[in-house]
Amino acid sequence: MKVKTLACLCALAAIPAFGTDAVTSANTFGVLKVTCSAQKVIIATPWVKCGDATAAVKVTDLVMTSGLENGDAILVYQDGGFRSWVISGGAWVPQIVSQTGQTVSSGDAASAAIERGEAFWFVKNSFTAGNTYDLYLYGQDTTAGATSMIAPGSSGTPAYSLLASPNTTASDLNAKNFSGTRNAADEIRVPRHNLPDLIYTYKDGQGWGTSVKTKVGSVYKKVWTLGCSIPAGTGFWYVSYGGTGTITW
Repeated sequence: MKVKTLACLCALAAIPAFGTDAVTSANTFGVLKVTCSAQKVIIATPWVKCGDATAAVKVTDLVMTSGLENGDAILVYQDGGFRSWVISGGAWVPQIVSQTGQTVSSGDAASAAIERGEAFWFVKNSFTAGNTYDLYLYGQDTTAGATSMIAPGSSGTPAYSLLASPNTTASDLNAKNFSGTRNAADEIRVPRHNLPDLIYTYKDGQGWGTSVKTKVGSVYKKVWTLGCSIPAGTGFWYVSYGGTGTITW
């Protein structure tokens, strides 16, 4: 997945003041091009609501319909289930998108808002392996910090949070501020097209890392290596088996 800022436009509203001065206000807006190479991808949320730098943007406003086709879908994961919208007649409409083994309901205005620090799924209706397609995300830029909320889970009932950095550069999660607790069984899972999820696990006093099967002498063993880099624009699942708290970007 590739991300590229196409434009940041400073929208100035000039109002004549008694014919001599002008009162101006400025908001910085952007269009982000995201090039995707899989039918189903996790997209990070880089912007906030236009005209309000503190408000979550509606996902149906964030994803521009330009270049999309009927049946293309977005899914937001909230409260243990997905809410979905599809393109129909050039507009986003609430409609259930079938997902094997998942609870899905049609989206509505109340569930459309998505915070920076969260992510959503985009599903291309018609896709051929080896091709790419572009998404265009529109919204207002902000310099405010962002946090991702980690839903608390347990060893018997893990909780899933769909999260992402709002920044347009890769993120080292070991360099980010975690508040709360992390359980040694917690996982960060990055979905990959036609490959198993890339899984990071946590070790106390060290951080996040991956376990890779490595040949040691005459046998293969799993070797854990420190490091957890999430590509720009890519979201991930935080699977909590006891961990809870926030990630500050």
